[in-house]
Amino acid sequence: MTDPAHPSSSVGNAVDDLPSSVPAGPGSAEMPSWQSFARQHDWSRAQTVASLKEPGGTLHAALQSVSALQEDVRARKYFGARRALSALQITLKELEQQRQGEAALLHTLVTPEQLGRALNALETVNGEVDPEVLHARLAEAETHPLTRAEALNALGVLHALRGEADAAKSHFGNALAHDPGHYRARMNLGNLALEAGDAAAAEQEYRAVLKLAPQYDGAHHNLGVALRRQGKVYESVGSIRRAQRLNVRRTQQETREEMKEKMQSDPAMRRMRNIMIAVLVAVFLLILLLSR
Repeated sequence: MTDPAHPSSSVGNAVDDLPSSVPAGPGSAEMPSWQSFARQHDWSRAQTVASLKEPGGTLHAALQSVSALQEDVRARKYFGARRALSALQITLKELEQQRQGEAALLHTLVTPEQLGRALNALETVNGEVDPEVLHARLAEAETHPLTRAEALNALGVLHALRGEADAAKSHFGNALAHDPGHYRARMNLGNLALEAGDAAAAEQEYRAVLKLAPQYDGAHHNLGVALRRQGKVYESVGSIRRAQRLNVRRTQQETREEMKEKMQSDPAMRRMRNIMIAVLVAVFLLILLLSR
């Protein structure tokens, strides 16, 4: 009762931070600070505020990394999440030299070391069939704000696979309570409703998913199924066709990303790429010489 993991892509005590709210203009309210959004774990808005105040700055880059990491965790793209974490750790060191107070707050809210362990927990629990064992193995992920919702979602999926719908629903609901943007948890609530025969409730959940992730092909497909079960055939066909188009696009994008990752991490792949480039250059030069 799991779902495709792709759209289509509070820890510690408060630390004294620098005031960063600035007037938006004469007679207007002050712009919210990035800190206020970060404390709510709304990293997308936090980085948006930073981009308005200091586009391209070190703080903006750090918050972009946290926001990207949050999105990758929601999509279960752990390679991307680890890449974002590495970028964040580098940027935090730079930020510490420039704005010590804000760097300290960001470090306290994100706790990169614990986050690394939490990501490792999420990555290594595939195939676990005992909820109690899974809960224990996900302990690090459940205690970190950036991974808690995904850990709860994973527990919900296991309960759903075991036919324990009430427990599954509870975990999905708790995941959404912690992170309202976790679209896969809401998708799973829709799946539970569909399996229980409540196509109208499932439709409502799938539409809510698509407000969060408009390019999520799995939600378009399941919405089509829910619509068909209610006799809304015309709408159903449109949703399923859109899901098919998005699926093709996503598959192509993931293939490109996978090749890029292999090129970056595998020396043999890099050597092969260099050899292919050299061969193509040699062929081009040979054709050029023969055409004279």
